[in-house]
Amino acid sequence: MRIRKCARAVIINERNEILLQKFEFRDVAGNKVLWVTPGGGIEENETPVEALKRELYEELGIVVDVLDEPIFQLDVWIEGKHGSFISREIYYQITIQSDTALSTEQMTRNEKDTLKGLKWWSKDELQKIDDFAPREILNYI
Repeated sequence: MRIRKCARAVIINERNEILLQKFEFRDVAGNKVLWVTPGGGIEENETPVEALKRELYEELGIVVDVLDEPIFQLDVWIEGKHGSFISREIYYQITIQSDTALSTEQMTRNEKDTLKGLKWWSKDELQKIDDFAPREILNYI
């Protein structure tokens, strides 16, 4: 079974809201569209923290310090169009202000094409929708 290692951020603002991105996952069976935490794959010779810092710059245009240990880890079974795999995800909590300037300029063309939204969510709002993952993040906001 192929394992894809990922680093992801639970980004919280001063109002205890979480920042999520809505992506169309075209490589997943059924082209799922989900609200997810920012982050992505860990490249060879990269630590999870290095990967997360790179991904947050690429996806949101922000430079952050990751000072704390991960808040949780999760293995997610994914039914891909080219075979199933496990996404081994490590989550870090990051705090930024809600008025922080965000930019998608550094995203790849594919990321820009599949990005469908970016939004700050309250815990109450997230409890009312089904199209976000992972639900475990509700324990951290």
